[in-house]
Amino acid sequence: MATHPPSLPLREFCPLYYLLNAIPAKVQKGFRSVLVYLTALDSNSDYIAVGSSIGMLYLYCRRVSQMNKYNLEGKSEPITVVKLLSCFDDLVAVGTASGRVALFQLVSQLPGRNKQLRRFDVIGLHKSTVTALAWSANGMKLFSGDDKGKVVYSAVDLDKGVCNPVVLLEEPSAIVQLEYSQKVLLISTCQHSLLFNTQEQSLVQLGTKPRKSNGRFGACFQPALCKQSDLLVYAARPGLRLWRTDVRGRVQETHVLKPLFNQAVPQFQLFPRSVPAGSYQPTDRQLGVVSCFLKEGWVLSWNEYSVYIVDCTNQVIIGGLESCGDIVSVACTDYEIFILKGDRDIMRISNCPEGLLSNNPMCTLMTCSREFSQALEALEVADEVEGQKRGAALTDERSRSSSITSWESTQGFSTASTTETSELSSSRYSTITQEDFQQELVVKPVKLKRKGKRRRQGILAEHTTPSAQLYLASLPLQDMECEMYGEFVTEQQVAATPDVDMLLECTFSYVHEKVVVEDPILDASGTLLDLALQPQLDSQGDFDLDLPYDPIRPLAYSPEPEPEPSSEEEDIYAHAIPSSTSLGDRLNTLTLQGCAPKKVELDETRFHKADQLAESWMGYSGPGCGILSLVVTDRHVWCLDFKGSLYCSSLPNGSLSWQKFEENVQQVALSPSGSLLWKVEQKTMTAYACGKVTIKGKRHWYKALDETAFVALSDDTAWIIRTSGDLYLQTGLSVDRPCARAVKVDCPCPMAQIAARGSVVWALSEQRALFYREGLSSYCAEGEQWKYDKISESQGLESICIALGENDTLWALDTSGSLWFRTGVTAKKPQGKDEHWWQVSITDYVVFEQGGLFQMLIQATQSVATVTRAPVERVAERLRVAFLSPHSQCQPSLVSAGSSGVWIASGRNDFHVAKGSLVGTYWRAVVPRGTASATKWAFVFSSAVPTKEGSFLWLAQSRKDLFCIWDQDLQMRPLTVQLPSDVEMVQVSACRDALWGLDHLSRVHIRTLSASCPTGMHWTPLDLSQLGHVRLRSFSCGSQNVWACDANGMVYFRVGTQPLNPSMMLPAWICIEPPEQPLGVHLVVVHTSPNDRMLWALDSRGCVHVRTGITEEMPVGTAWEHIPGLQASQLVLSSRTVWVRCSNGEVARRYGISDKNPAGDYWKKVPGLINWLAVTPMDELWAVTPAGALTQRLTKTLPHNTGKNHGNTGSLSGEELEEEWEVI
Repeated sequence: MATHPPSLPLREFCPLYYLLNAIPAKVQKGFRSVLVYLTALDSNSDYIAVGSSIGMLYLYCRRVSQMNKYNLEGKSEPITVVKLLSCFDDLVAVGTASGRVALFQLVSQLPGRNKQLRRFDVIGLHKSTVTALAWSANGMKLFSGDDKGKVVYSAVDLDKGVCNPVVLLEEPSAIVQLEYSQKVLLISTCQHSLLFNTQEQSLVQLGTKPRKSNGRFGACFQPALCKQSDLLVYAARPGLRLWRTDVRGRVQETHVLKPLFNQAVPQFQLFPRSVPAGSYQPTDRQLGVVSCFLKEGWVLSWNEYSVYIVDCTNQVIIGGLESCGDIVSVACTDYEIFILKGDRDIMRISNCPEGLLSNNPMCTLMTCSREFSQALEALEVADEVEGQKRGAALTDERSRSSSITSWESTQGFSTASTTETSELSSSRYSTITQEDFQQELVVKPVKLKRKGKRRRQGILAEHTTPSAQLYLASLPLQDMECEMYGEFVTEQQVAATPDVDMLLECTFSYVHEKVVVEDPILDASGTLLDLALQPQLDSQGDFDLDLPYDPIRPLAYSPEPEPEPSSEEEDIYAHAIPSSTSLGDRLNTLTLQGCAPKKVELDETRFHKADQLAESWMGYSGPGCGILSLVVTDRHVWCLDFKGSLYCSSLPNGSLSWQKFEENVQQVALSPSGSLLWKVEQKTMTAYACGKVTIKGKRHWYKALDETAFVALSDDTAWIIRTSGDLYLQTGLSVDRPCARAVKVDCPCPMAQIAARGSVVWALSEQRALFYREGLSSYCAEGEQWKYDKISESQGLESICIALGENDTLWALDTSGSLWFRTGVTAKKPQGKDEHWWQVSITDYVVFEQGGLFQMLIQATQSVATVTRAPVERVAERLRVAFLSPHSQCQPSLVSAGSSGVWIASGRNDFHVAKGSLVGTYWRAVVPRGTASATKWAFVFSSAVPTKEGSFLWLAQSRKDLFCIWDQDLQMRPLTVQLPSDVEMVQVSACRDALWGLDHLSRVHIRTLSASCPTGMHWTPLDLSQLGHVRLRSFSCGSQNVWACDANGMVYFRVGTQPLNPSMMLPAWICIEPPEQPLGVHLVVVHTSPNDRMLWALDSRGCVHVRTGITEEMPVGTAWEHIPGLQASQLVLSSRTVWVRCSNGEVARRYGISDKNPAGDYWKKVPGLINWLAVTPMDELWAVTPAGALTQRLTKTLPHNTGKNHGNTGSLSGEELEEEWEVI
């Protein structure tokens, strides 16, 4: 091992904000947010690998400062161990809590190296949590151990693309650590340490004495260039003892370290934190996992309570970190240690700042820039700690933050050069950033107002040019004096703290790479740096909506990271025809694949594809500092950010091209055609009308009205809410007359928002109540009166934004982030023709953060004040001006609809657009005749009717009753089905000619159904003598076959749904092997489709499985396949697809199922929360709500009008079918 004489003691120089800020604190999984915990860590000179609790591997490339993410797909189970290897190819292996092992062959830009990302999976051998991994030096062998003592050897052939795992050995206790060298595998368990010679297949134990107590004690090889017989091993022992043995297991030396711990252990010097990270002394000090570090004879040992570095040669403790039991993982390179503590705190311990050992001046410069931004970001925490220590006396200035400040002054603002990816915002600023985005640092010069005196500049920056500063920053820093990191510094040497304006610009700017025109900020002479963040789209929900995978899955290589599409985009595009074909050809091919000549099946397939392509949302990034208002016209999309900058872009062919239109804007309003444009100016709250709306050239603004809070424009009218709460109207507007005299309009209560289009006006009050205006026409623009919308009240809708769209639609966004619409909204019937709101599924795409907006202001005020050392009052005033008006009437407008589609923003810096058709959902409560509306139902099942159209619903309030309802009966009259005496039915399953019931004693009862008696006459017990002592747990009836599952997870198949005569030969139960599962996991539910074409199952963990190979000739199928993406609590099948109910009550549907693809392609969520789910053969959903009510799902498809205004926006090709797609 190369030794590096330390210029300083081991310490933490700066928190790893560039790494932690690139990992989201939480992700959106379906309808809920999931916290992300960091669970595993490894590092080398090129990468830092971090495992997470959501099954996502975050791999930070230290060479190019880029964060990459790798999804294991399938169930999002925690990653428990990661292991990196740099050989001819860069490899990383991960182990999970369920026993899965996956290894990735990474992409390399070097010539002759791997150009495709490939993944290999080791599944089925480990049945429990993987605890240790070890590579061979050439990457052809991977060893893995679990907490049950099993060690698996995987032979990896990267050239052939195969991975062959075998069980190497099994120990009685958990594997603690694995290391491999010179064909010898070093295995440490909780009981002992072993040496396994892979060539001779021999196993020897280290030492002859057994351990006095079991524990997580590790062992490692001493790094050396030697032959196998000269290998040396360090092994931890109980009682603070350390063995050194040879490769034959013979103990050569025992280091008794207990006397060293009688004195105070020198602690690593950590960067100041608001919560102390160390200074805790464990009651029982012990060694743990060990590895060699930095110098020969130095051994690093760690467990959950402590980290120690011991110099075995000189018998001295170099340093340590002792905590209260929250150390998760420790990894080390040649000269640095990475410690993962708690949920998401990673510390770097070294004898020099990160990157200083590089001989490349550019690398040094980039490192300096990143360290500067980290140090500036860390000032907030340092100042908090320093402020607590200062007290009344101001003489003691010797705090830990002084070293960082001194280093800043030495660098002299060297970030004037091009820097690598970084983030300047503090951890408490992260609420406004988009946590799921990779953020890229963009450096651009802006001019900042001077405050009169030059003393605010740094010492080096005061008399040097930017080029001189660049030269100073690029000097090899290892040649500088060590005093630059000293603990003492005079006040005159402290570099200037950043201005509040600069920090706001740094923290809240989001610059998209497609921004073409941006007006510079002109001010007094002098330049400083503007650090802007460039977001890149993140697939937060991809772990929840994964695709099926192969053991080796080549991925397209790209030298630069590309934004990953949203889950819906990925699912639809990923299984299309290759990209060389046109989009129209792809859609036609998709429509015709697997279609039979029969017209019925062709129509059914078309219905599937139309439904499959609905609700597809495209994602875009905003141009500036979040999105306060989003307005779409026939030709353009307008975006107003929190700082009052108004941007405009033509409706895209591929991507948006933003141009800054205006500044100091509080609110913006445009007519649907885009001919009228109004703005409300910040501070003055005065409304101005634009004389002629042009993107380029000089614009003329006419004062329209003062004390304005909100404006809504139709093509010829302006509805204005004053700051006093009064409502005014201006009529007869046009391009030549953009404003007119205002007339006061009666108002039942203070309004917050107005939506106007044509002769329809809706209003949203400050109490979130909705009103519509009656009596509007082309002759009476004012209308007659306001009417309260009772439909919104009955559905409990709390809207925050409303908008009127094309085709007489009304759109609303509620406080929970759900999108709703109404249709038939016309001047004659402004309330619309619908009796309820329809909900659109958007939760998989948009994470709504309106509620956190004001909380962000509170946090940002204190954060900026701390970092800039400015008065809190001054910062608060700047933030109010930069983000929101002090007037309470101003609210964000985050939804807009036009001919180009429906646009919705999340309150952050991203928005989504649906250009295709949308499907609305409404769950209608159904009260069967003769029952009370408060009746609580326990379950509901569905089956086909023997002779008539429609379906039967079998429902019950408990296990002791059963009712039948024909869904085509308008009165919904229930028929009572008498159960056998003293029987509690735990499950029923029905087909066209039989009703099967499973009682609490695992007995099966069958009720024959017929045309003359559709609910049957009596129950017949089924003879289960063939099954012996097997207790059935669930069953499912198809048209001809029955499937069942017992308490042990075994699957059984039976031909025939009738009990038959006992004197005849009974149909035989055929036992089918269940899917291979980890220990303790088994199937609990099986479901077949009404036409016997599909069989799906659930296991005890909620994982979904499908039986493949089912045909008429082979009705039992051939194999099982796991379906990744979600965990289900209930599974129901129609004749065409599969529906599931998740554990939290959400509903999802599987798309893409066909005879050739029985597993389907992807899941898509359906709005609603339920306790029980049933589906008819024709895909009609019935459910029991959490309150116990029976509901039916009604849907309404809102087609997109593709025939209007495409000359303005452009289309992808000449085919009408392609116009609802967008290429990004």
